[in-house]
Amino acid sequence: MADWHVRRWQADRLAVIGTIWPFVDWDQRTCHGSDPEVQPVLWELPTRLFAPCDDDAFVAWLTDVVERYDGDGVDDMPGLAYPIHHWEVANEPAMQGGHGHFFQGSSSDYLGMLRLAFDTITAADDAATVLTGGQAGMQVVFADFWRPVLTQAGGSFHLGNIHSIGSDHSFFSDDYRAFLDETGHAGTGYWITEALVPTMPAPGLPFPTADELARSTLTGFATAFADGASRIFNVGPHDPTGGPGPESDAAYLLLATTVSDFTSATWTSNASVRFDMPDGRDVHVLWDGAGLPSSITGSVETVGYDGTIATVDAADFTADVPTLVTVRP
Repeated sequence: MADWHVRRWQADRLAVIGTIWPFVDWDQRTCHGSDPEVQPVLWELPTRLFAPCDDDAFVAWLTDVVERYDGDGVDDMPGLAYPIHHWEVANEPAMQGGHGHFFQGSSSDYLGMLRLAFDTITAADDAATVLTGGQAGMQVVFADFWRPVLTQAGGSFHLGNIHSIGSDHSFFSDDYRAFLDETGHAGTGYWITEALVPTMPAPGLPFPTADELARSTLTGFATAFADGASRIFNVGPHDPTGGPGPESDAAYLLLATTVSDFTSATWTSNASVRFDMPDGRDVHVLWDGAGLPSSITGSVETVGYDGTIATVDAADFTADVPTLVTVRP
């Protein structure tokens, strides 16, 4: 079944991050058979979701999984077109109630599983990148679960991993950067593997319009990159609610196609971000009346969040709406 999915993904030229679900009924029963069953978030998961009982069996299985898709020519899936080198260890392990469960156990239980998985994955594939299971947000209950994990997990993951489904304009990018720093990972990068701009109204305000959602999409993603995120997975229309709508999708695609291969993203004011591009261009994302740096002169190309294209004089330009400005060398 996993091979079938991989063949579909590679036919669509999708890059893949694999999520390790280390739960199976026969194993769970051996040391957790008397523990309570829970309602998993996903129907595919069993009703007990503790760290594996049989570490040796877990290591053997995980080694086979990574080896099958690493593309090194040894025991690879027949027809593997390109390798899978990115793995996250479980998903949202602090989600233990409310909408359902992804894990049962303490921070210490998850940490032990993370360490074992990291050692196994990197032994099977020395090119692998291991992410923590996505942190469901920066709310207190999630931060409390993850703080002891991260504080003790040095050398057991390559990248941090945060989620924000409609919770924060820039997907907790600044708070999560600070969280990694405070727990001893100042030099560690992070991905946002579930990102959805907020679609619910703030208290006392009406629902955001389609146009407002498009604007916040452009500024939210630009902000998150400037705060340090190196990859962002846009949930967008894949959200069960239908997502923030086609205007937001279009704004996201505009940014993605314009700066997808940027080499760095830097704040240039509190309402502007510069993306340095490998071909020597700079792409500035500006909003809330921000202007271009005084060092930029002459005519520049602008594209509004809604796709409106113009050529303007750099010295006179201010961004009344979220706008991308390309400056060529």
